[in-house]
Amino acid sequence: MKATLAAVCGWVVLCVSTLNAHAILLTLSEQNTRDAIKQGRDHGAQVAAYVKQHYHFGGDEKAFRENGIIRTTWSKLMIFSGLLAAKGEQPPSPDVERILNSAELQIDIHAYGSHIDFANDYRAYIIQGGKRIEPATIGIDHPLYLPDAGHACFPLYHATIRSYFPYDKISPAAKAEIVLTKDKTTVSFEVDFADYK
Repeated sequence: MKATLAAVCGWVVLCVSTLNAHAILLTLSEQNTRDAIKQGRDHGAQVAAYVKQHYHFGGDEKAFRENGIIRTTWSKLMIFSGLLAAKGEQPPSPDVERILNSAELQIDIHAYGSHIDFANDYRAYIIQGGKRIEPATIGIDHPLYLPDAGHACFPLYHATIRSYFPYDKISPAAKAEIVLTKDKTTVSFEVDFADYK
């Protein structure tokens, strides 16, 4: 009984520590690093689904609505640790250091279209405090064909627009508007960086 109670209490603390982040951690202390690695290890093969649930924004992907994931240093380290733990491995120190030294917030936006190069002209930026913040870099994953979409030829393709915003350009505890544009089409998402760790 005591073991079960301790396990439940530990799980609650783990969830609360992630959900009540109060701000994106721009740099991780040694304790933060150990905690992120442990949390990833605890989630194991389910870590990507866990991060998707807690770092997701936007519409329902099953309805082919634009949506995305905030990828912080903490969440990247947690995913890396979890995926390796699922294979019985530990994160190598050089790879951990590479993640810790990242000075950019990665924002992935998933979009859907009718032809293979539909995402080529997409651009993303953030509006925070009335100021437009451009990404340092942007990349578009090769669109994936969706053979089972079954919606009269739309959508047929899925792409991920990856944007990297320098941490020193954003306010990590403030609300922001993430904007995705193409030609005259604009989709925006309201997020609060205080919700992420």
